[in-house]
Amino acid sequence: MAHFLYANACAKSKHLITTTWDMYQEKMGFMLTFWNMADVPFSYCHCTLYLANQDPAKYAWNKYALTAFFFLYLFVYWVWDTSNGQKDSFRTMERGTFVKRRTFPQLPWQELYNPKTIMADNGDAILADGWYGLALFFTVMIARRAMRDITKCRQKYGDAWRQYEKQVPYLFIPVNSKLCPLSDGL
Repeated sequence: MAHFLYANACAKSKHLITTTWDMYQEKMGFMLTFWNMADVPFSYCHCTLYLANQDPAKYAWNKYALTAFFFLYLFVYWVWDTSNGQKDSFRTMERGTFVKRRTFPQLPWQELYNPKTIMADNGDAILADGWYGLALFFTVMIARRAMRDITKCRQKYGDAWRQYEKQVPYLFIPVNSKLCPLSDGL
């Protein structure tokens, strides 16, 4: 399903590619070309290669869990697809090139009408509305994961972990005060 949805997104959204930062600002530069030709074909097939080369009993899951993940994946795909559609509709409406698409499978709420914007001195509009969902999701996810991992490390390593926390007091910035004397003031 994931491979189908990825191929589907590429096929139905090829008109969105030209408004992306890579294409519009960097004009199909070396890094984009290199990534698309050298890495994408190899990195996107790793999951399939793993499954093809392993005994299915090794990765068998509960059918209820798979069903739940199936619907969760469809929901996450919908959020991803519609948010990218909103970004594109904002850019194309701003430039006066917006074309409303009605072909299958356009998803609901892909167009972004009357968003909050901030006008820059050069006349460009900065979108100040929408897209906060992904940032909120990842903030909650990483905070929860950090709390979980800290609890596990405290249980596993005991006093050694507490000593580590004293030497590296910044959770997401691993600065050691003995190696970097300026970190005491951070």
